[in-house]
Amino acid sequence: MTTATAFDEDVRNIDPIALERALRSASLDLQQVIVTVAKRHLNSGRRAYPIGGGLPTWRTLQTIDEQVFENPGFRARNKEHVREMFVRFGDSRLAGSDLDEPVDWRRDDDDLPVVYLTVRSLIQSDSTDGGGSD
Repeated sequence: MTTATAFDEDVRNIDPIALERALRSASLDLQQVIVTVAKRHLNSGRRAYPIGGGLPTWRTLQTIDEQVFENPGFRARNKEHVREMFVRFGDSRLAGSDLDEPVDWRRDDDDLPVVYLTVRSLIQSDSTDGGGSD
């Protein structure tokens, strides 16, 4: 979810406790923004995917990633060096996938993008919730 390569000379001068707090706060903020944007993409218009159906494409995840990290609120609330610590879709091996193929939710690579992990959890929790409401 985060990448150690984001640490550079400037980050070494930051208080590690403050950095940990900023990263924790940014993680929670990022998850909320991802869920909001993902629900918009997964439940809207001609691209509507039933949550839990596993039908979104890699392109949908890439679009969600782009919109989340360009979100003005997220950018304003979190410093650049903290935002850069998160693994992005374009930084992963997933970017080389056929973008129009359905997402393979079984991936367990070491550095999966935060968007992939969060949307996968959202889909899995919605399918679990939906299955238990008989």
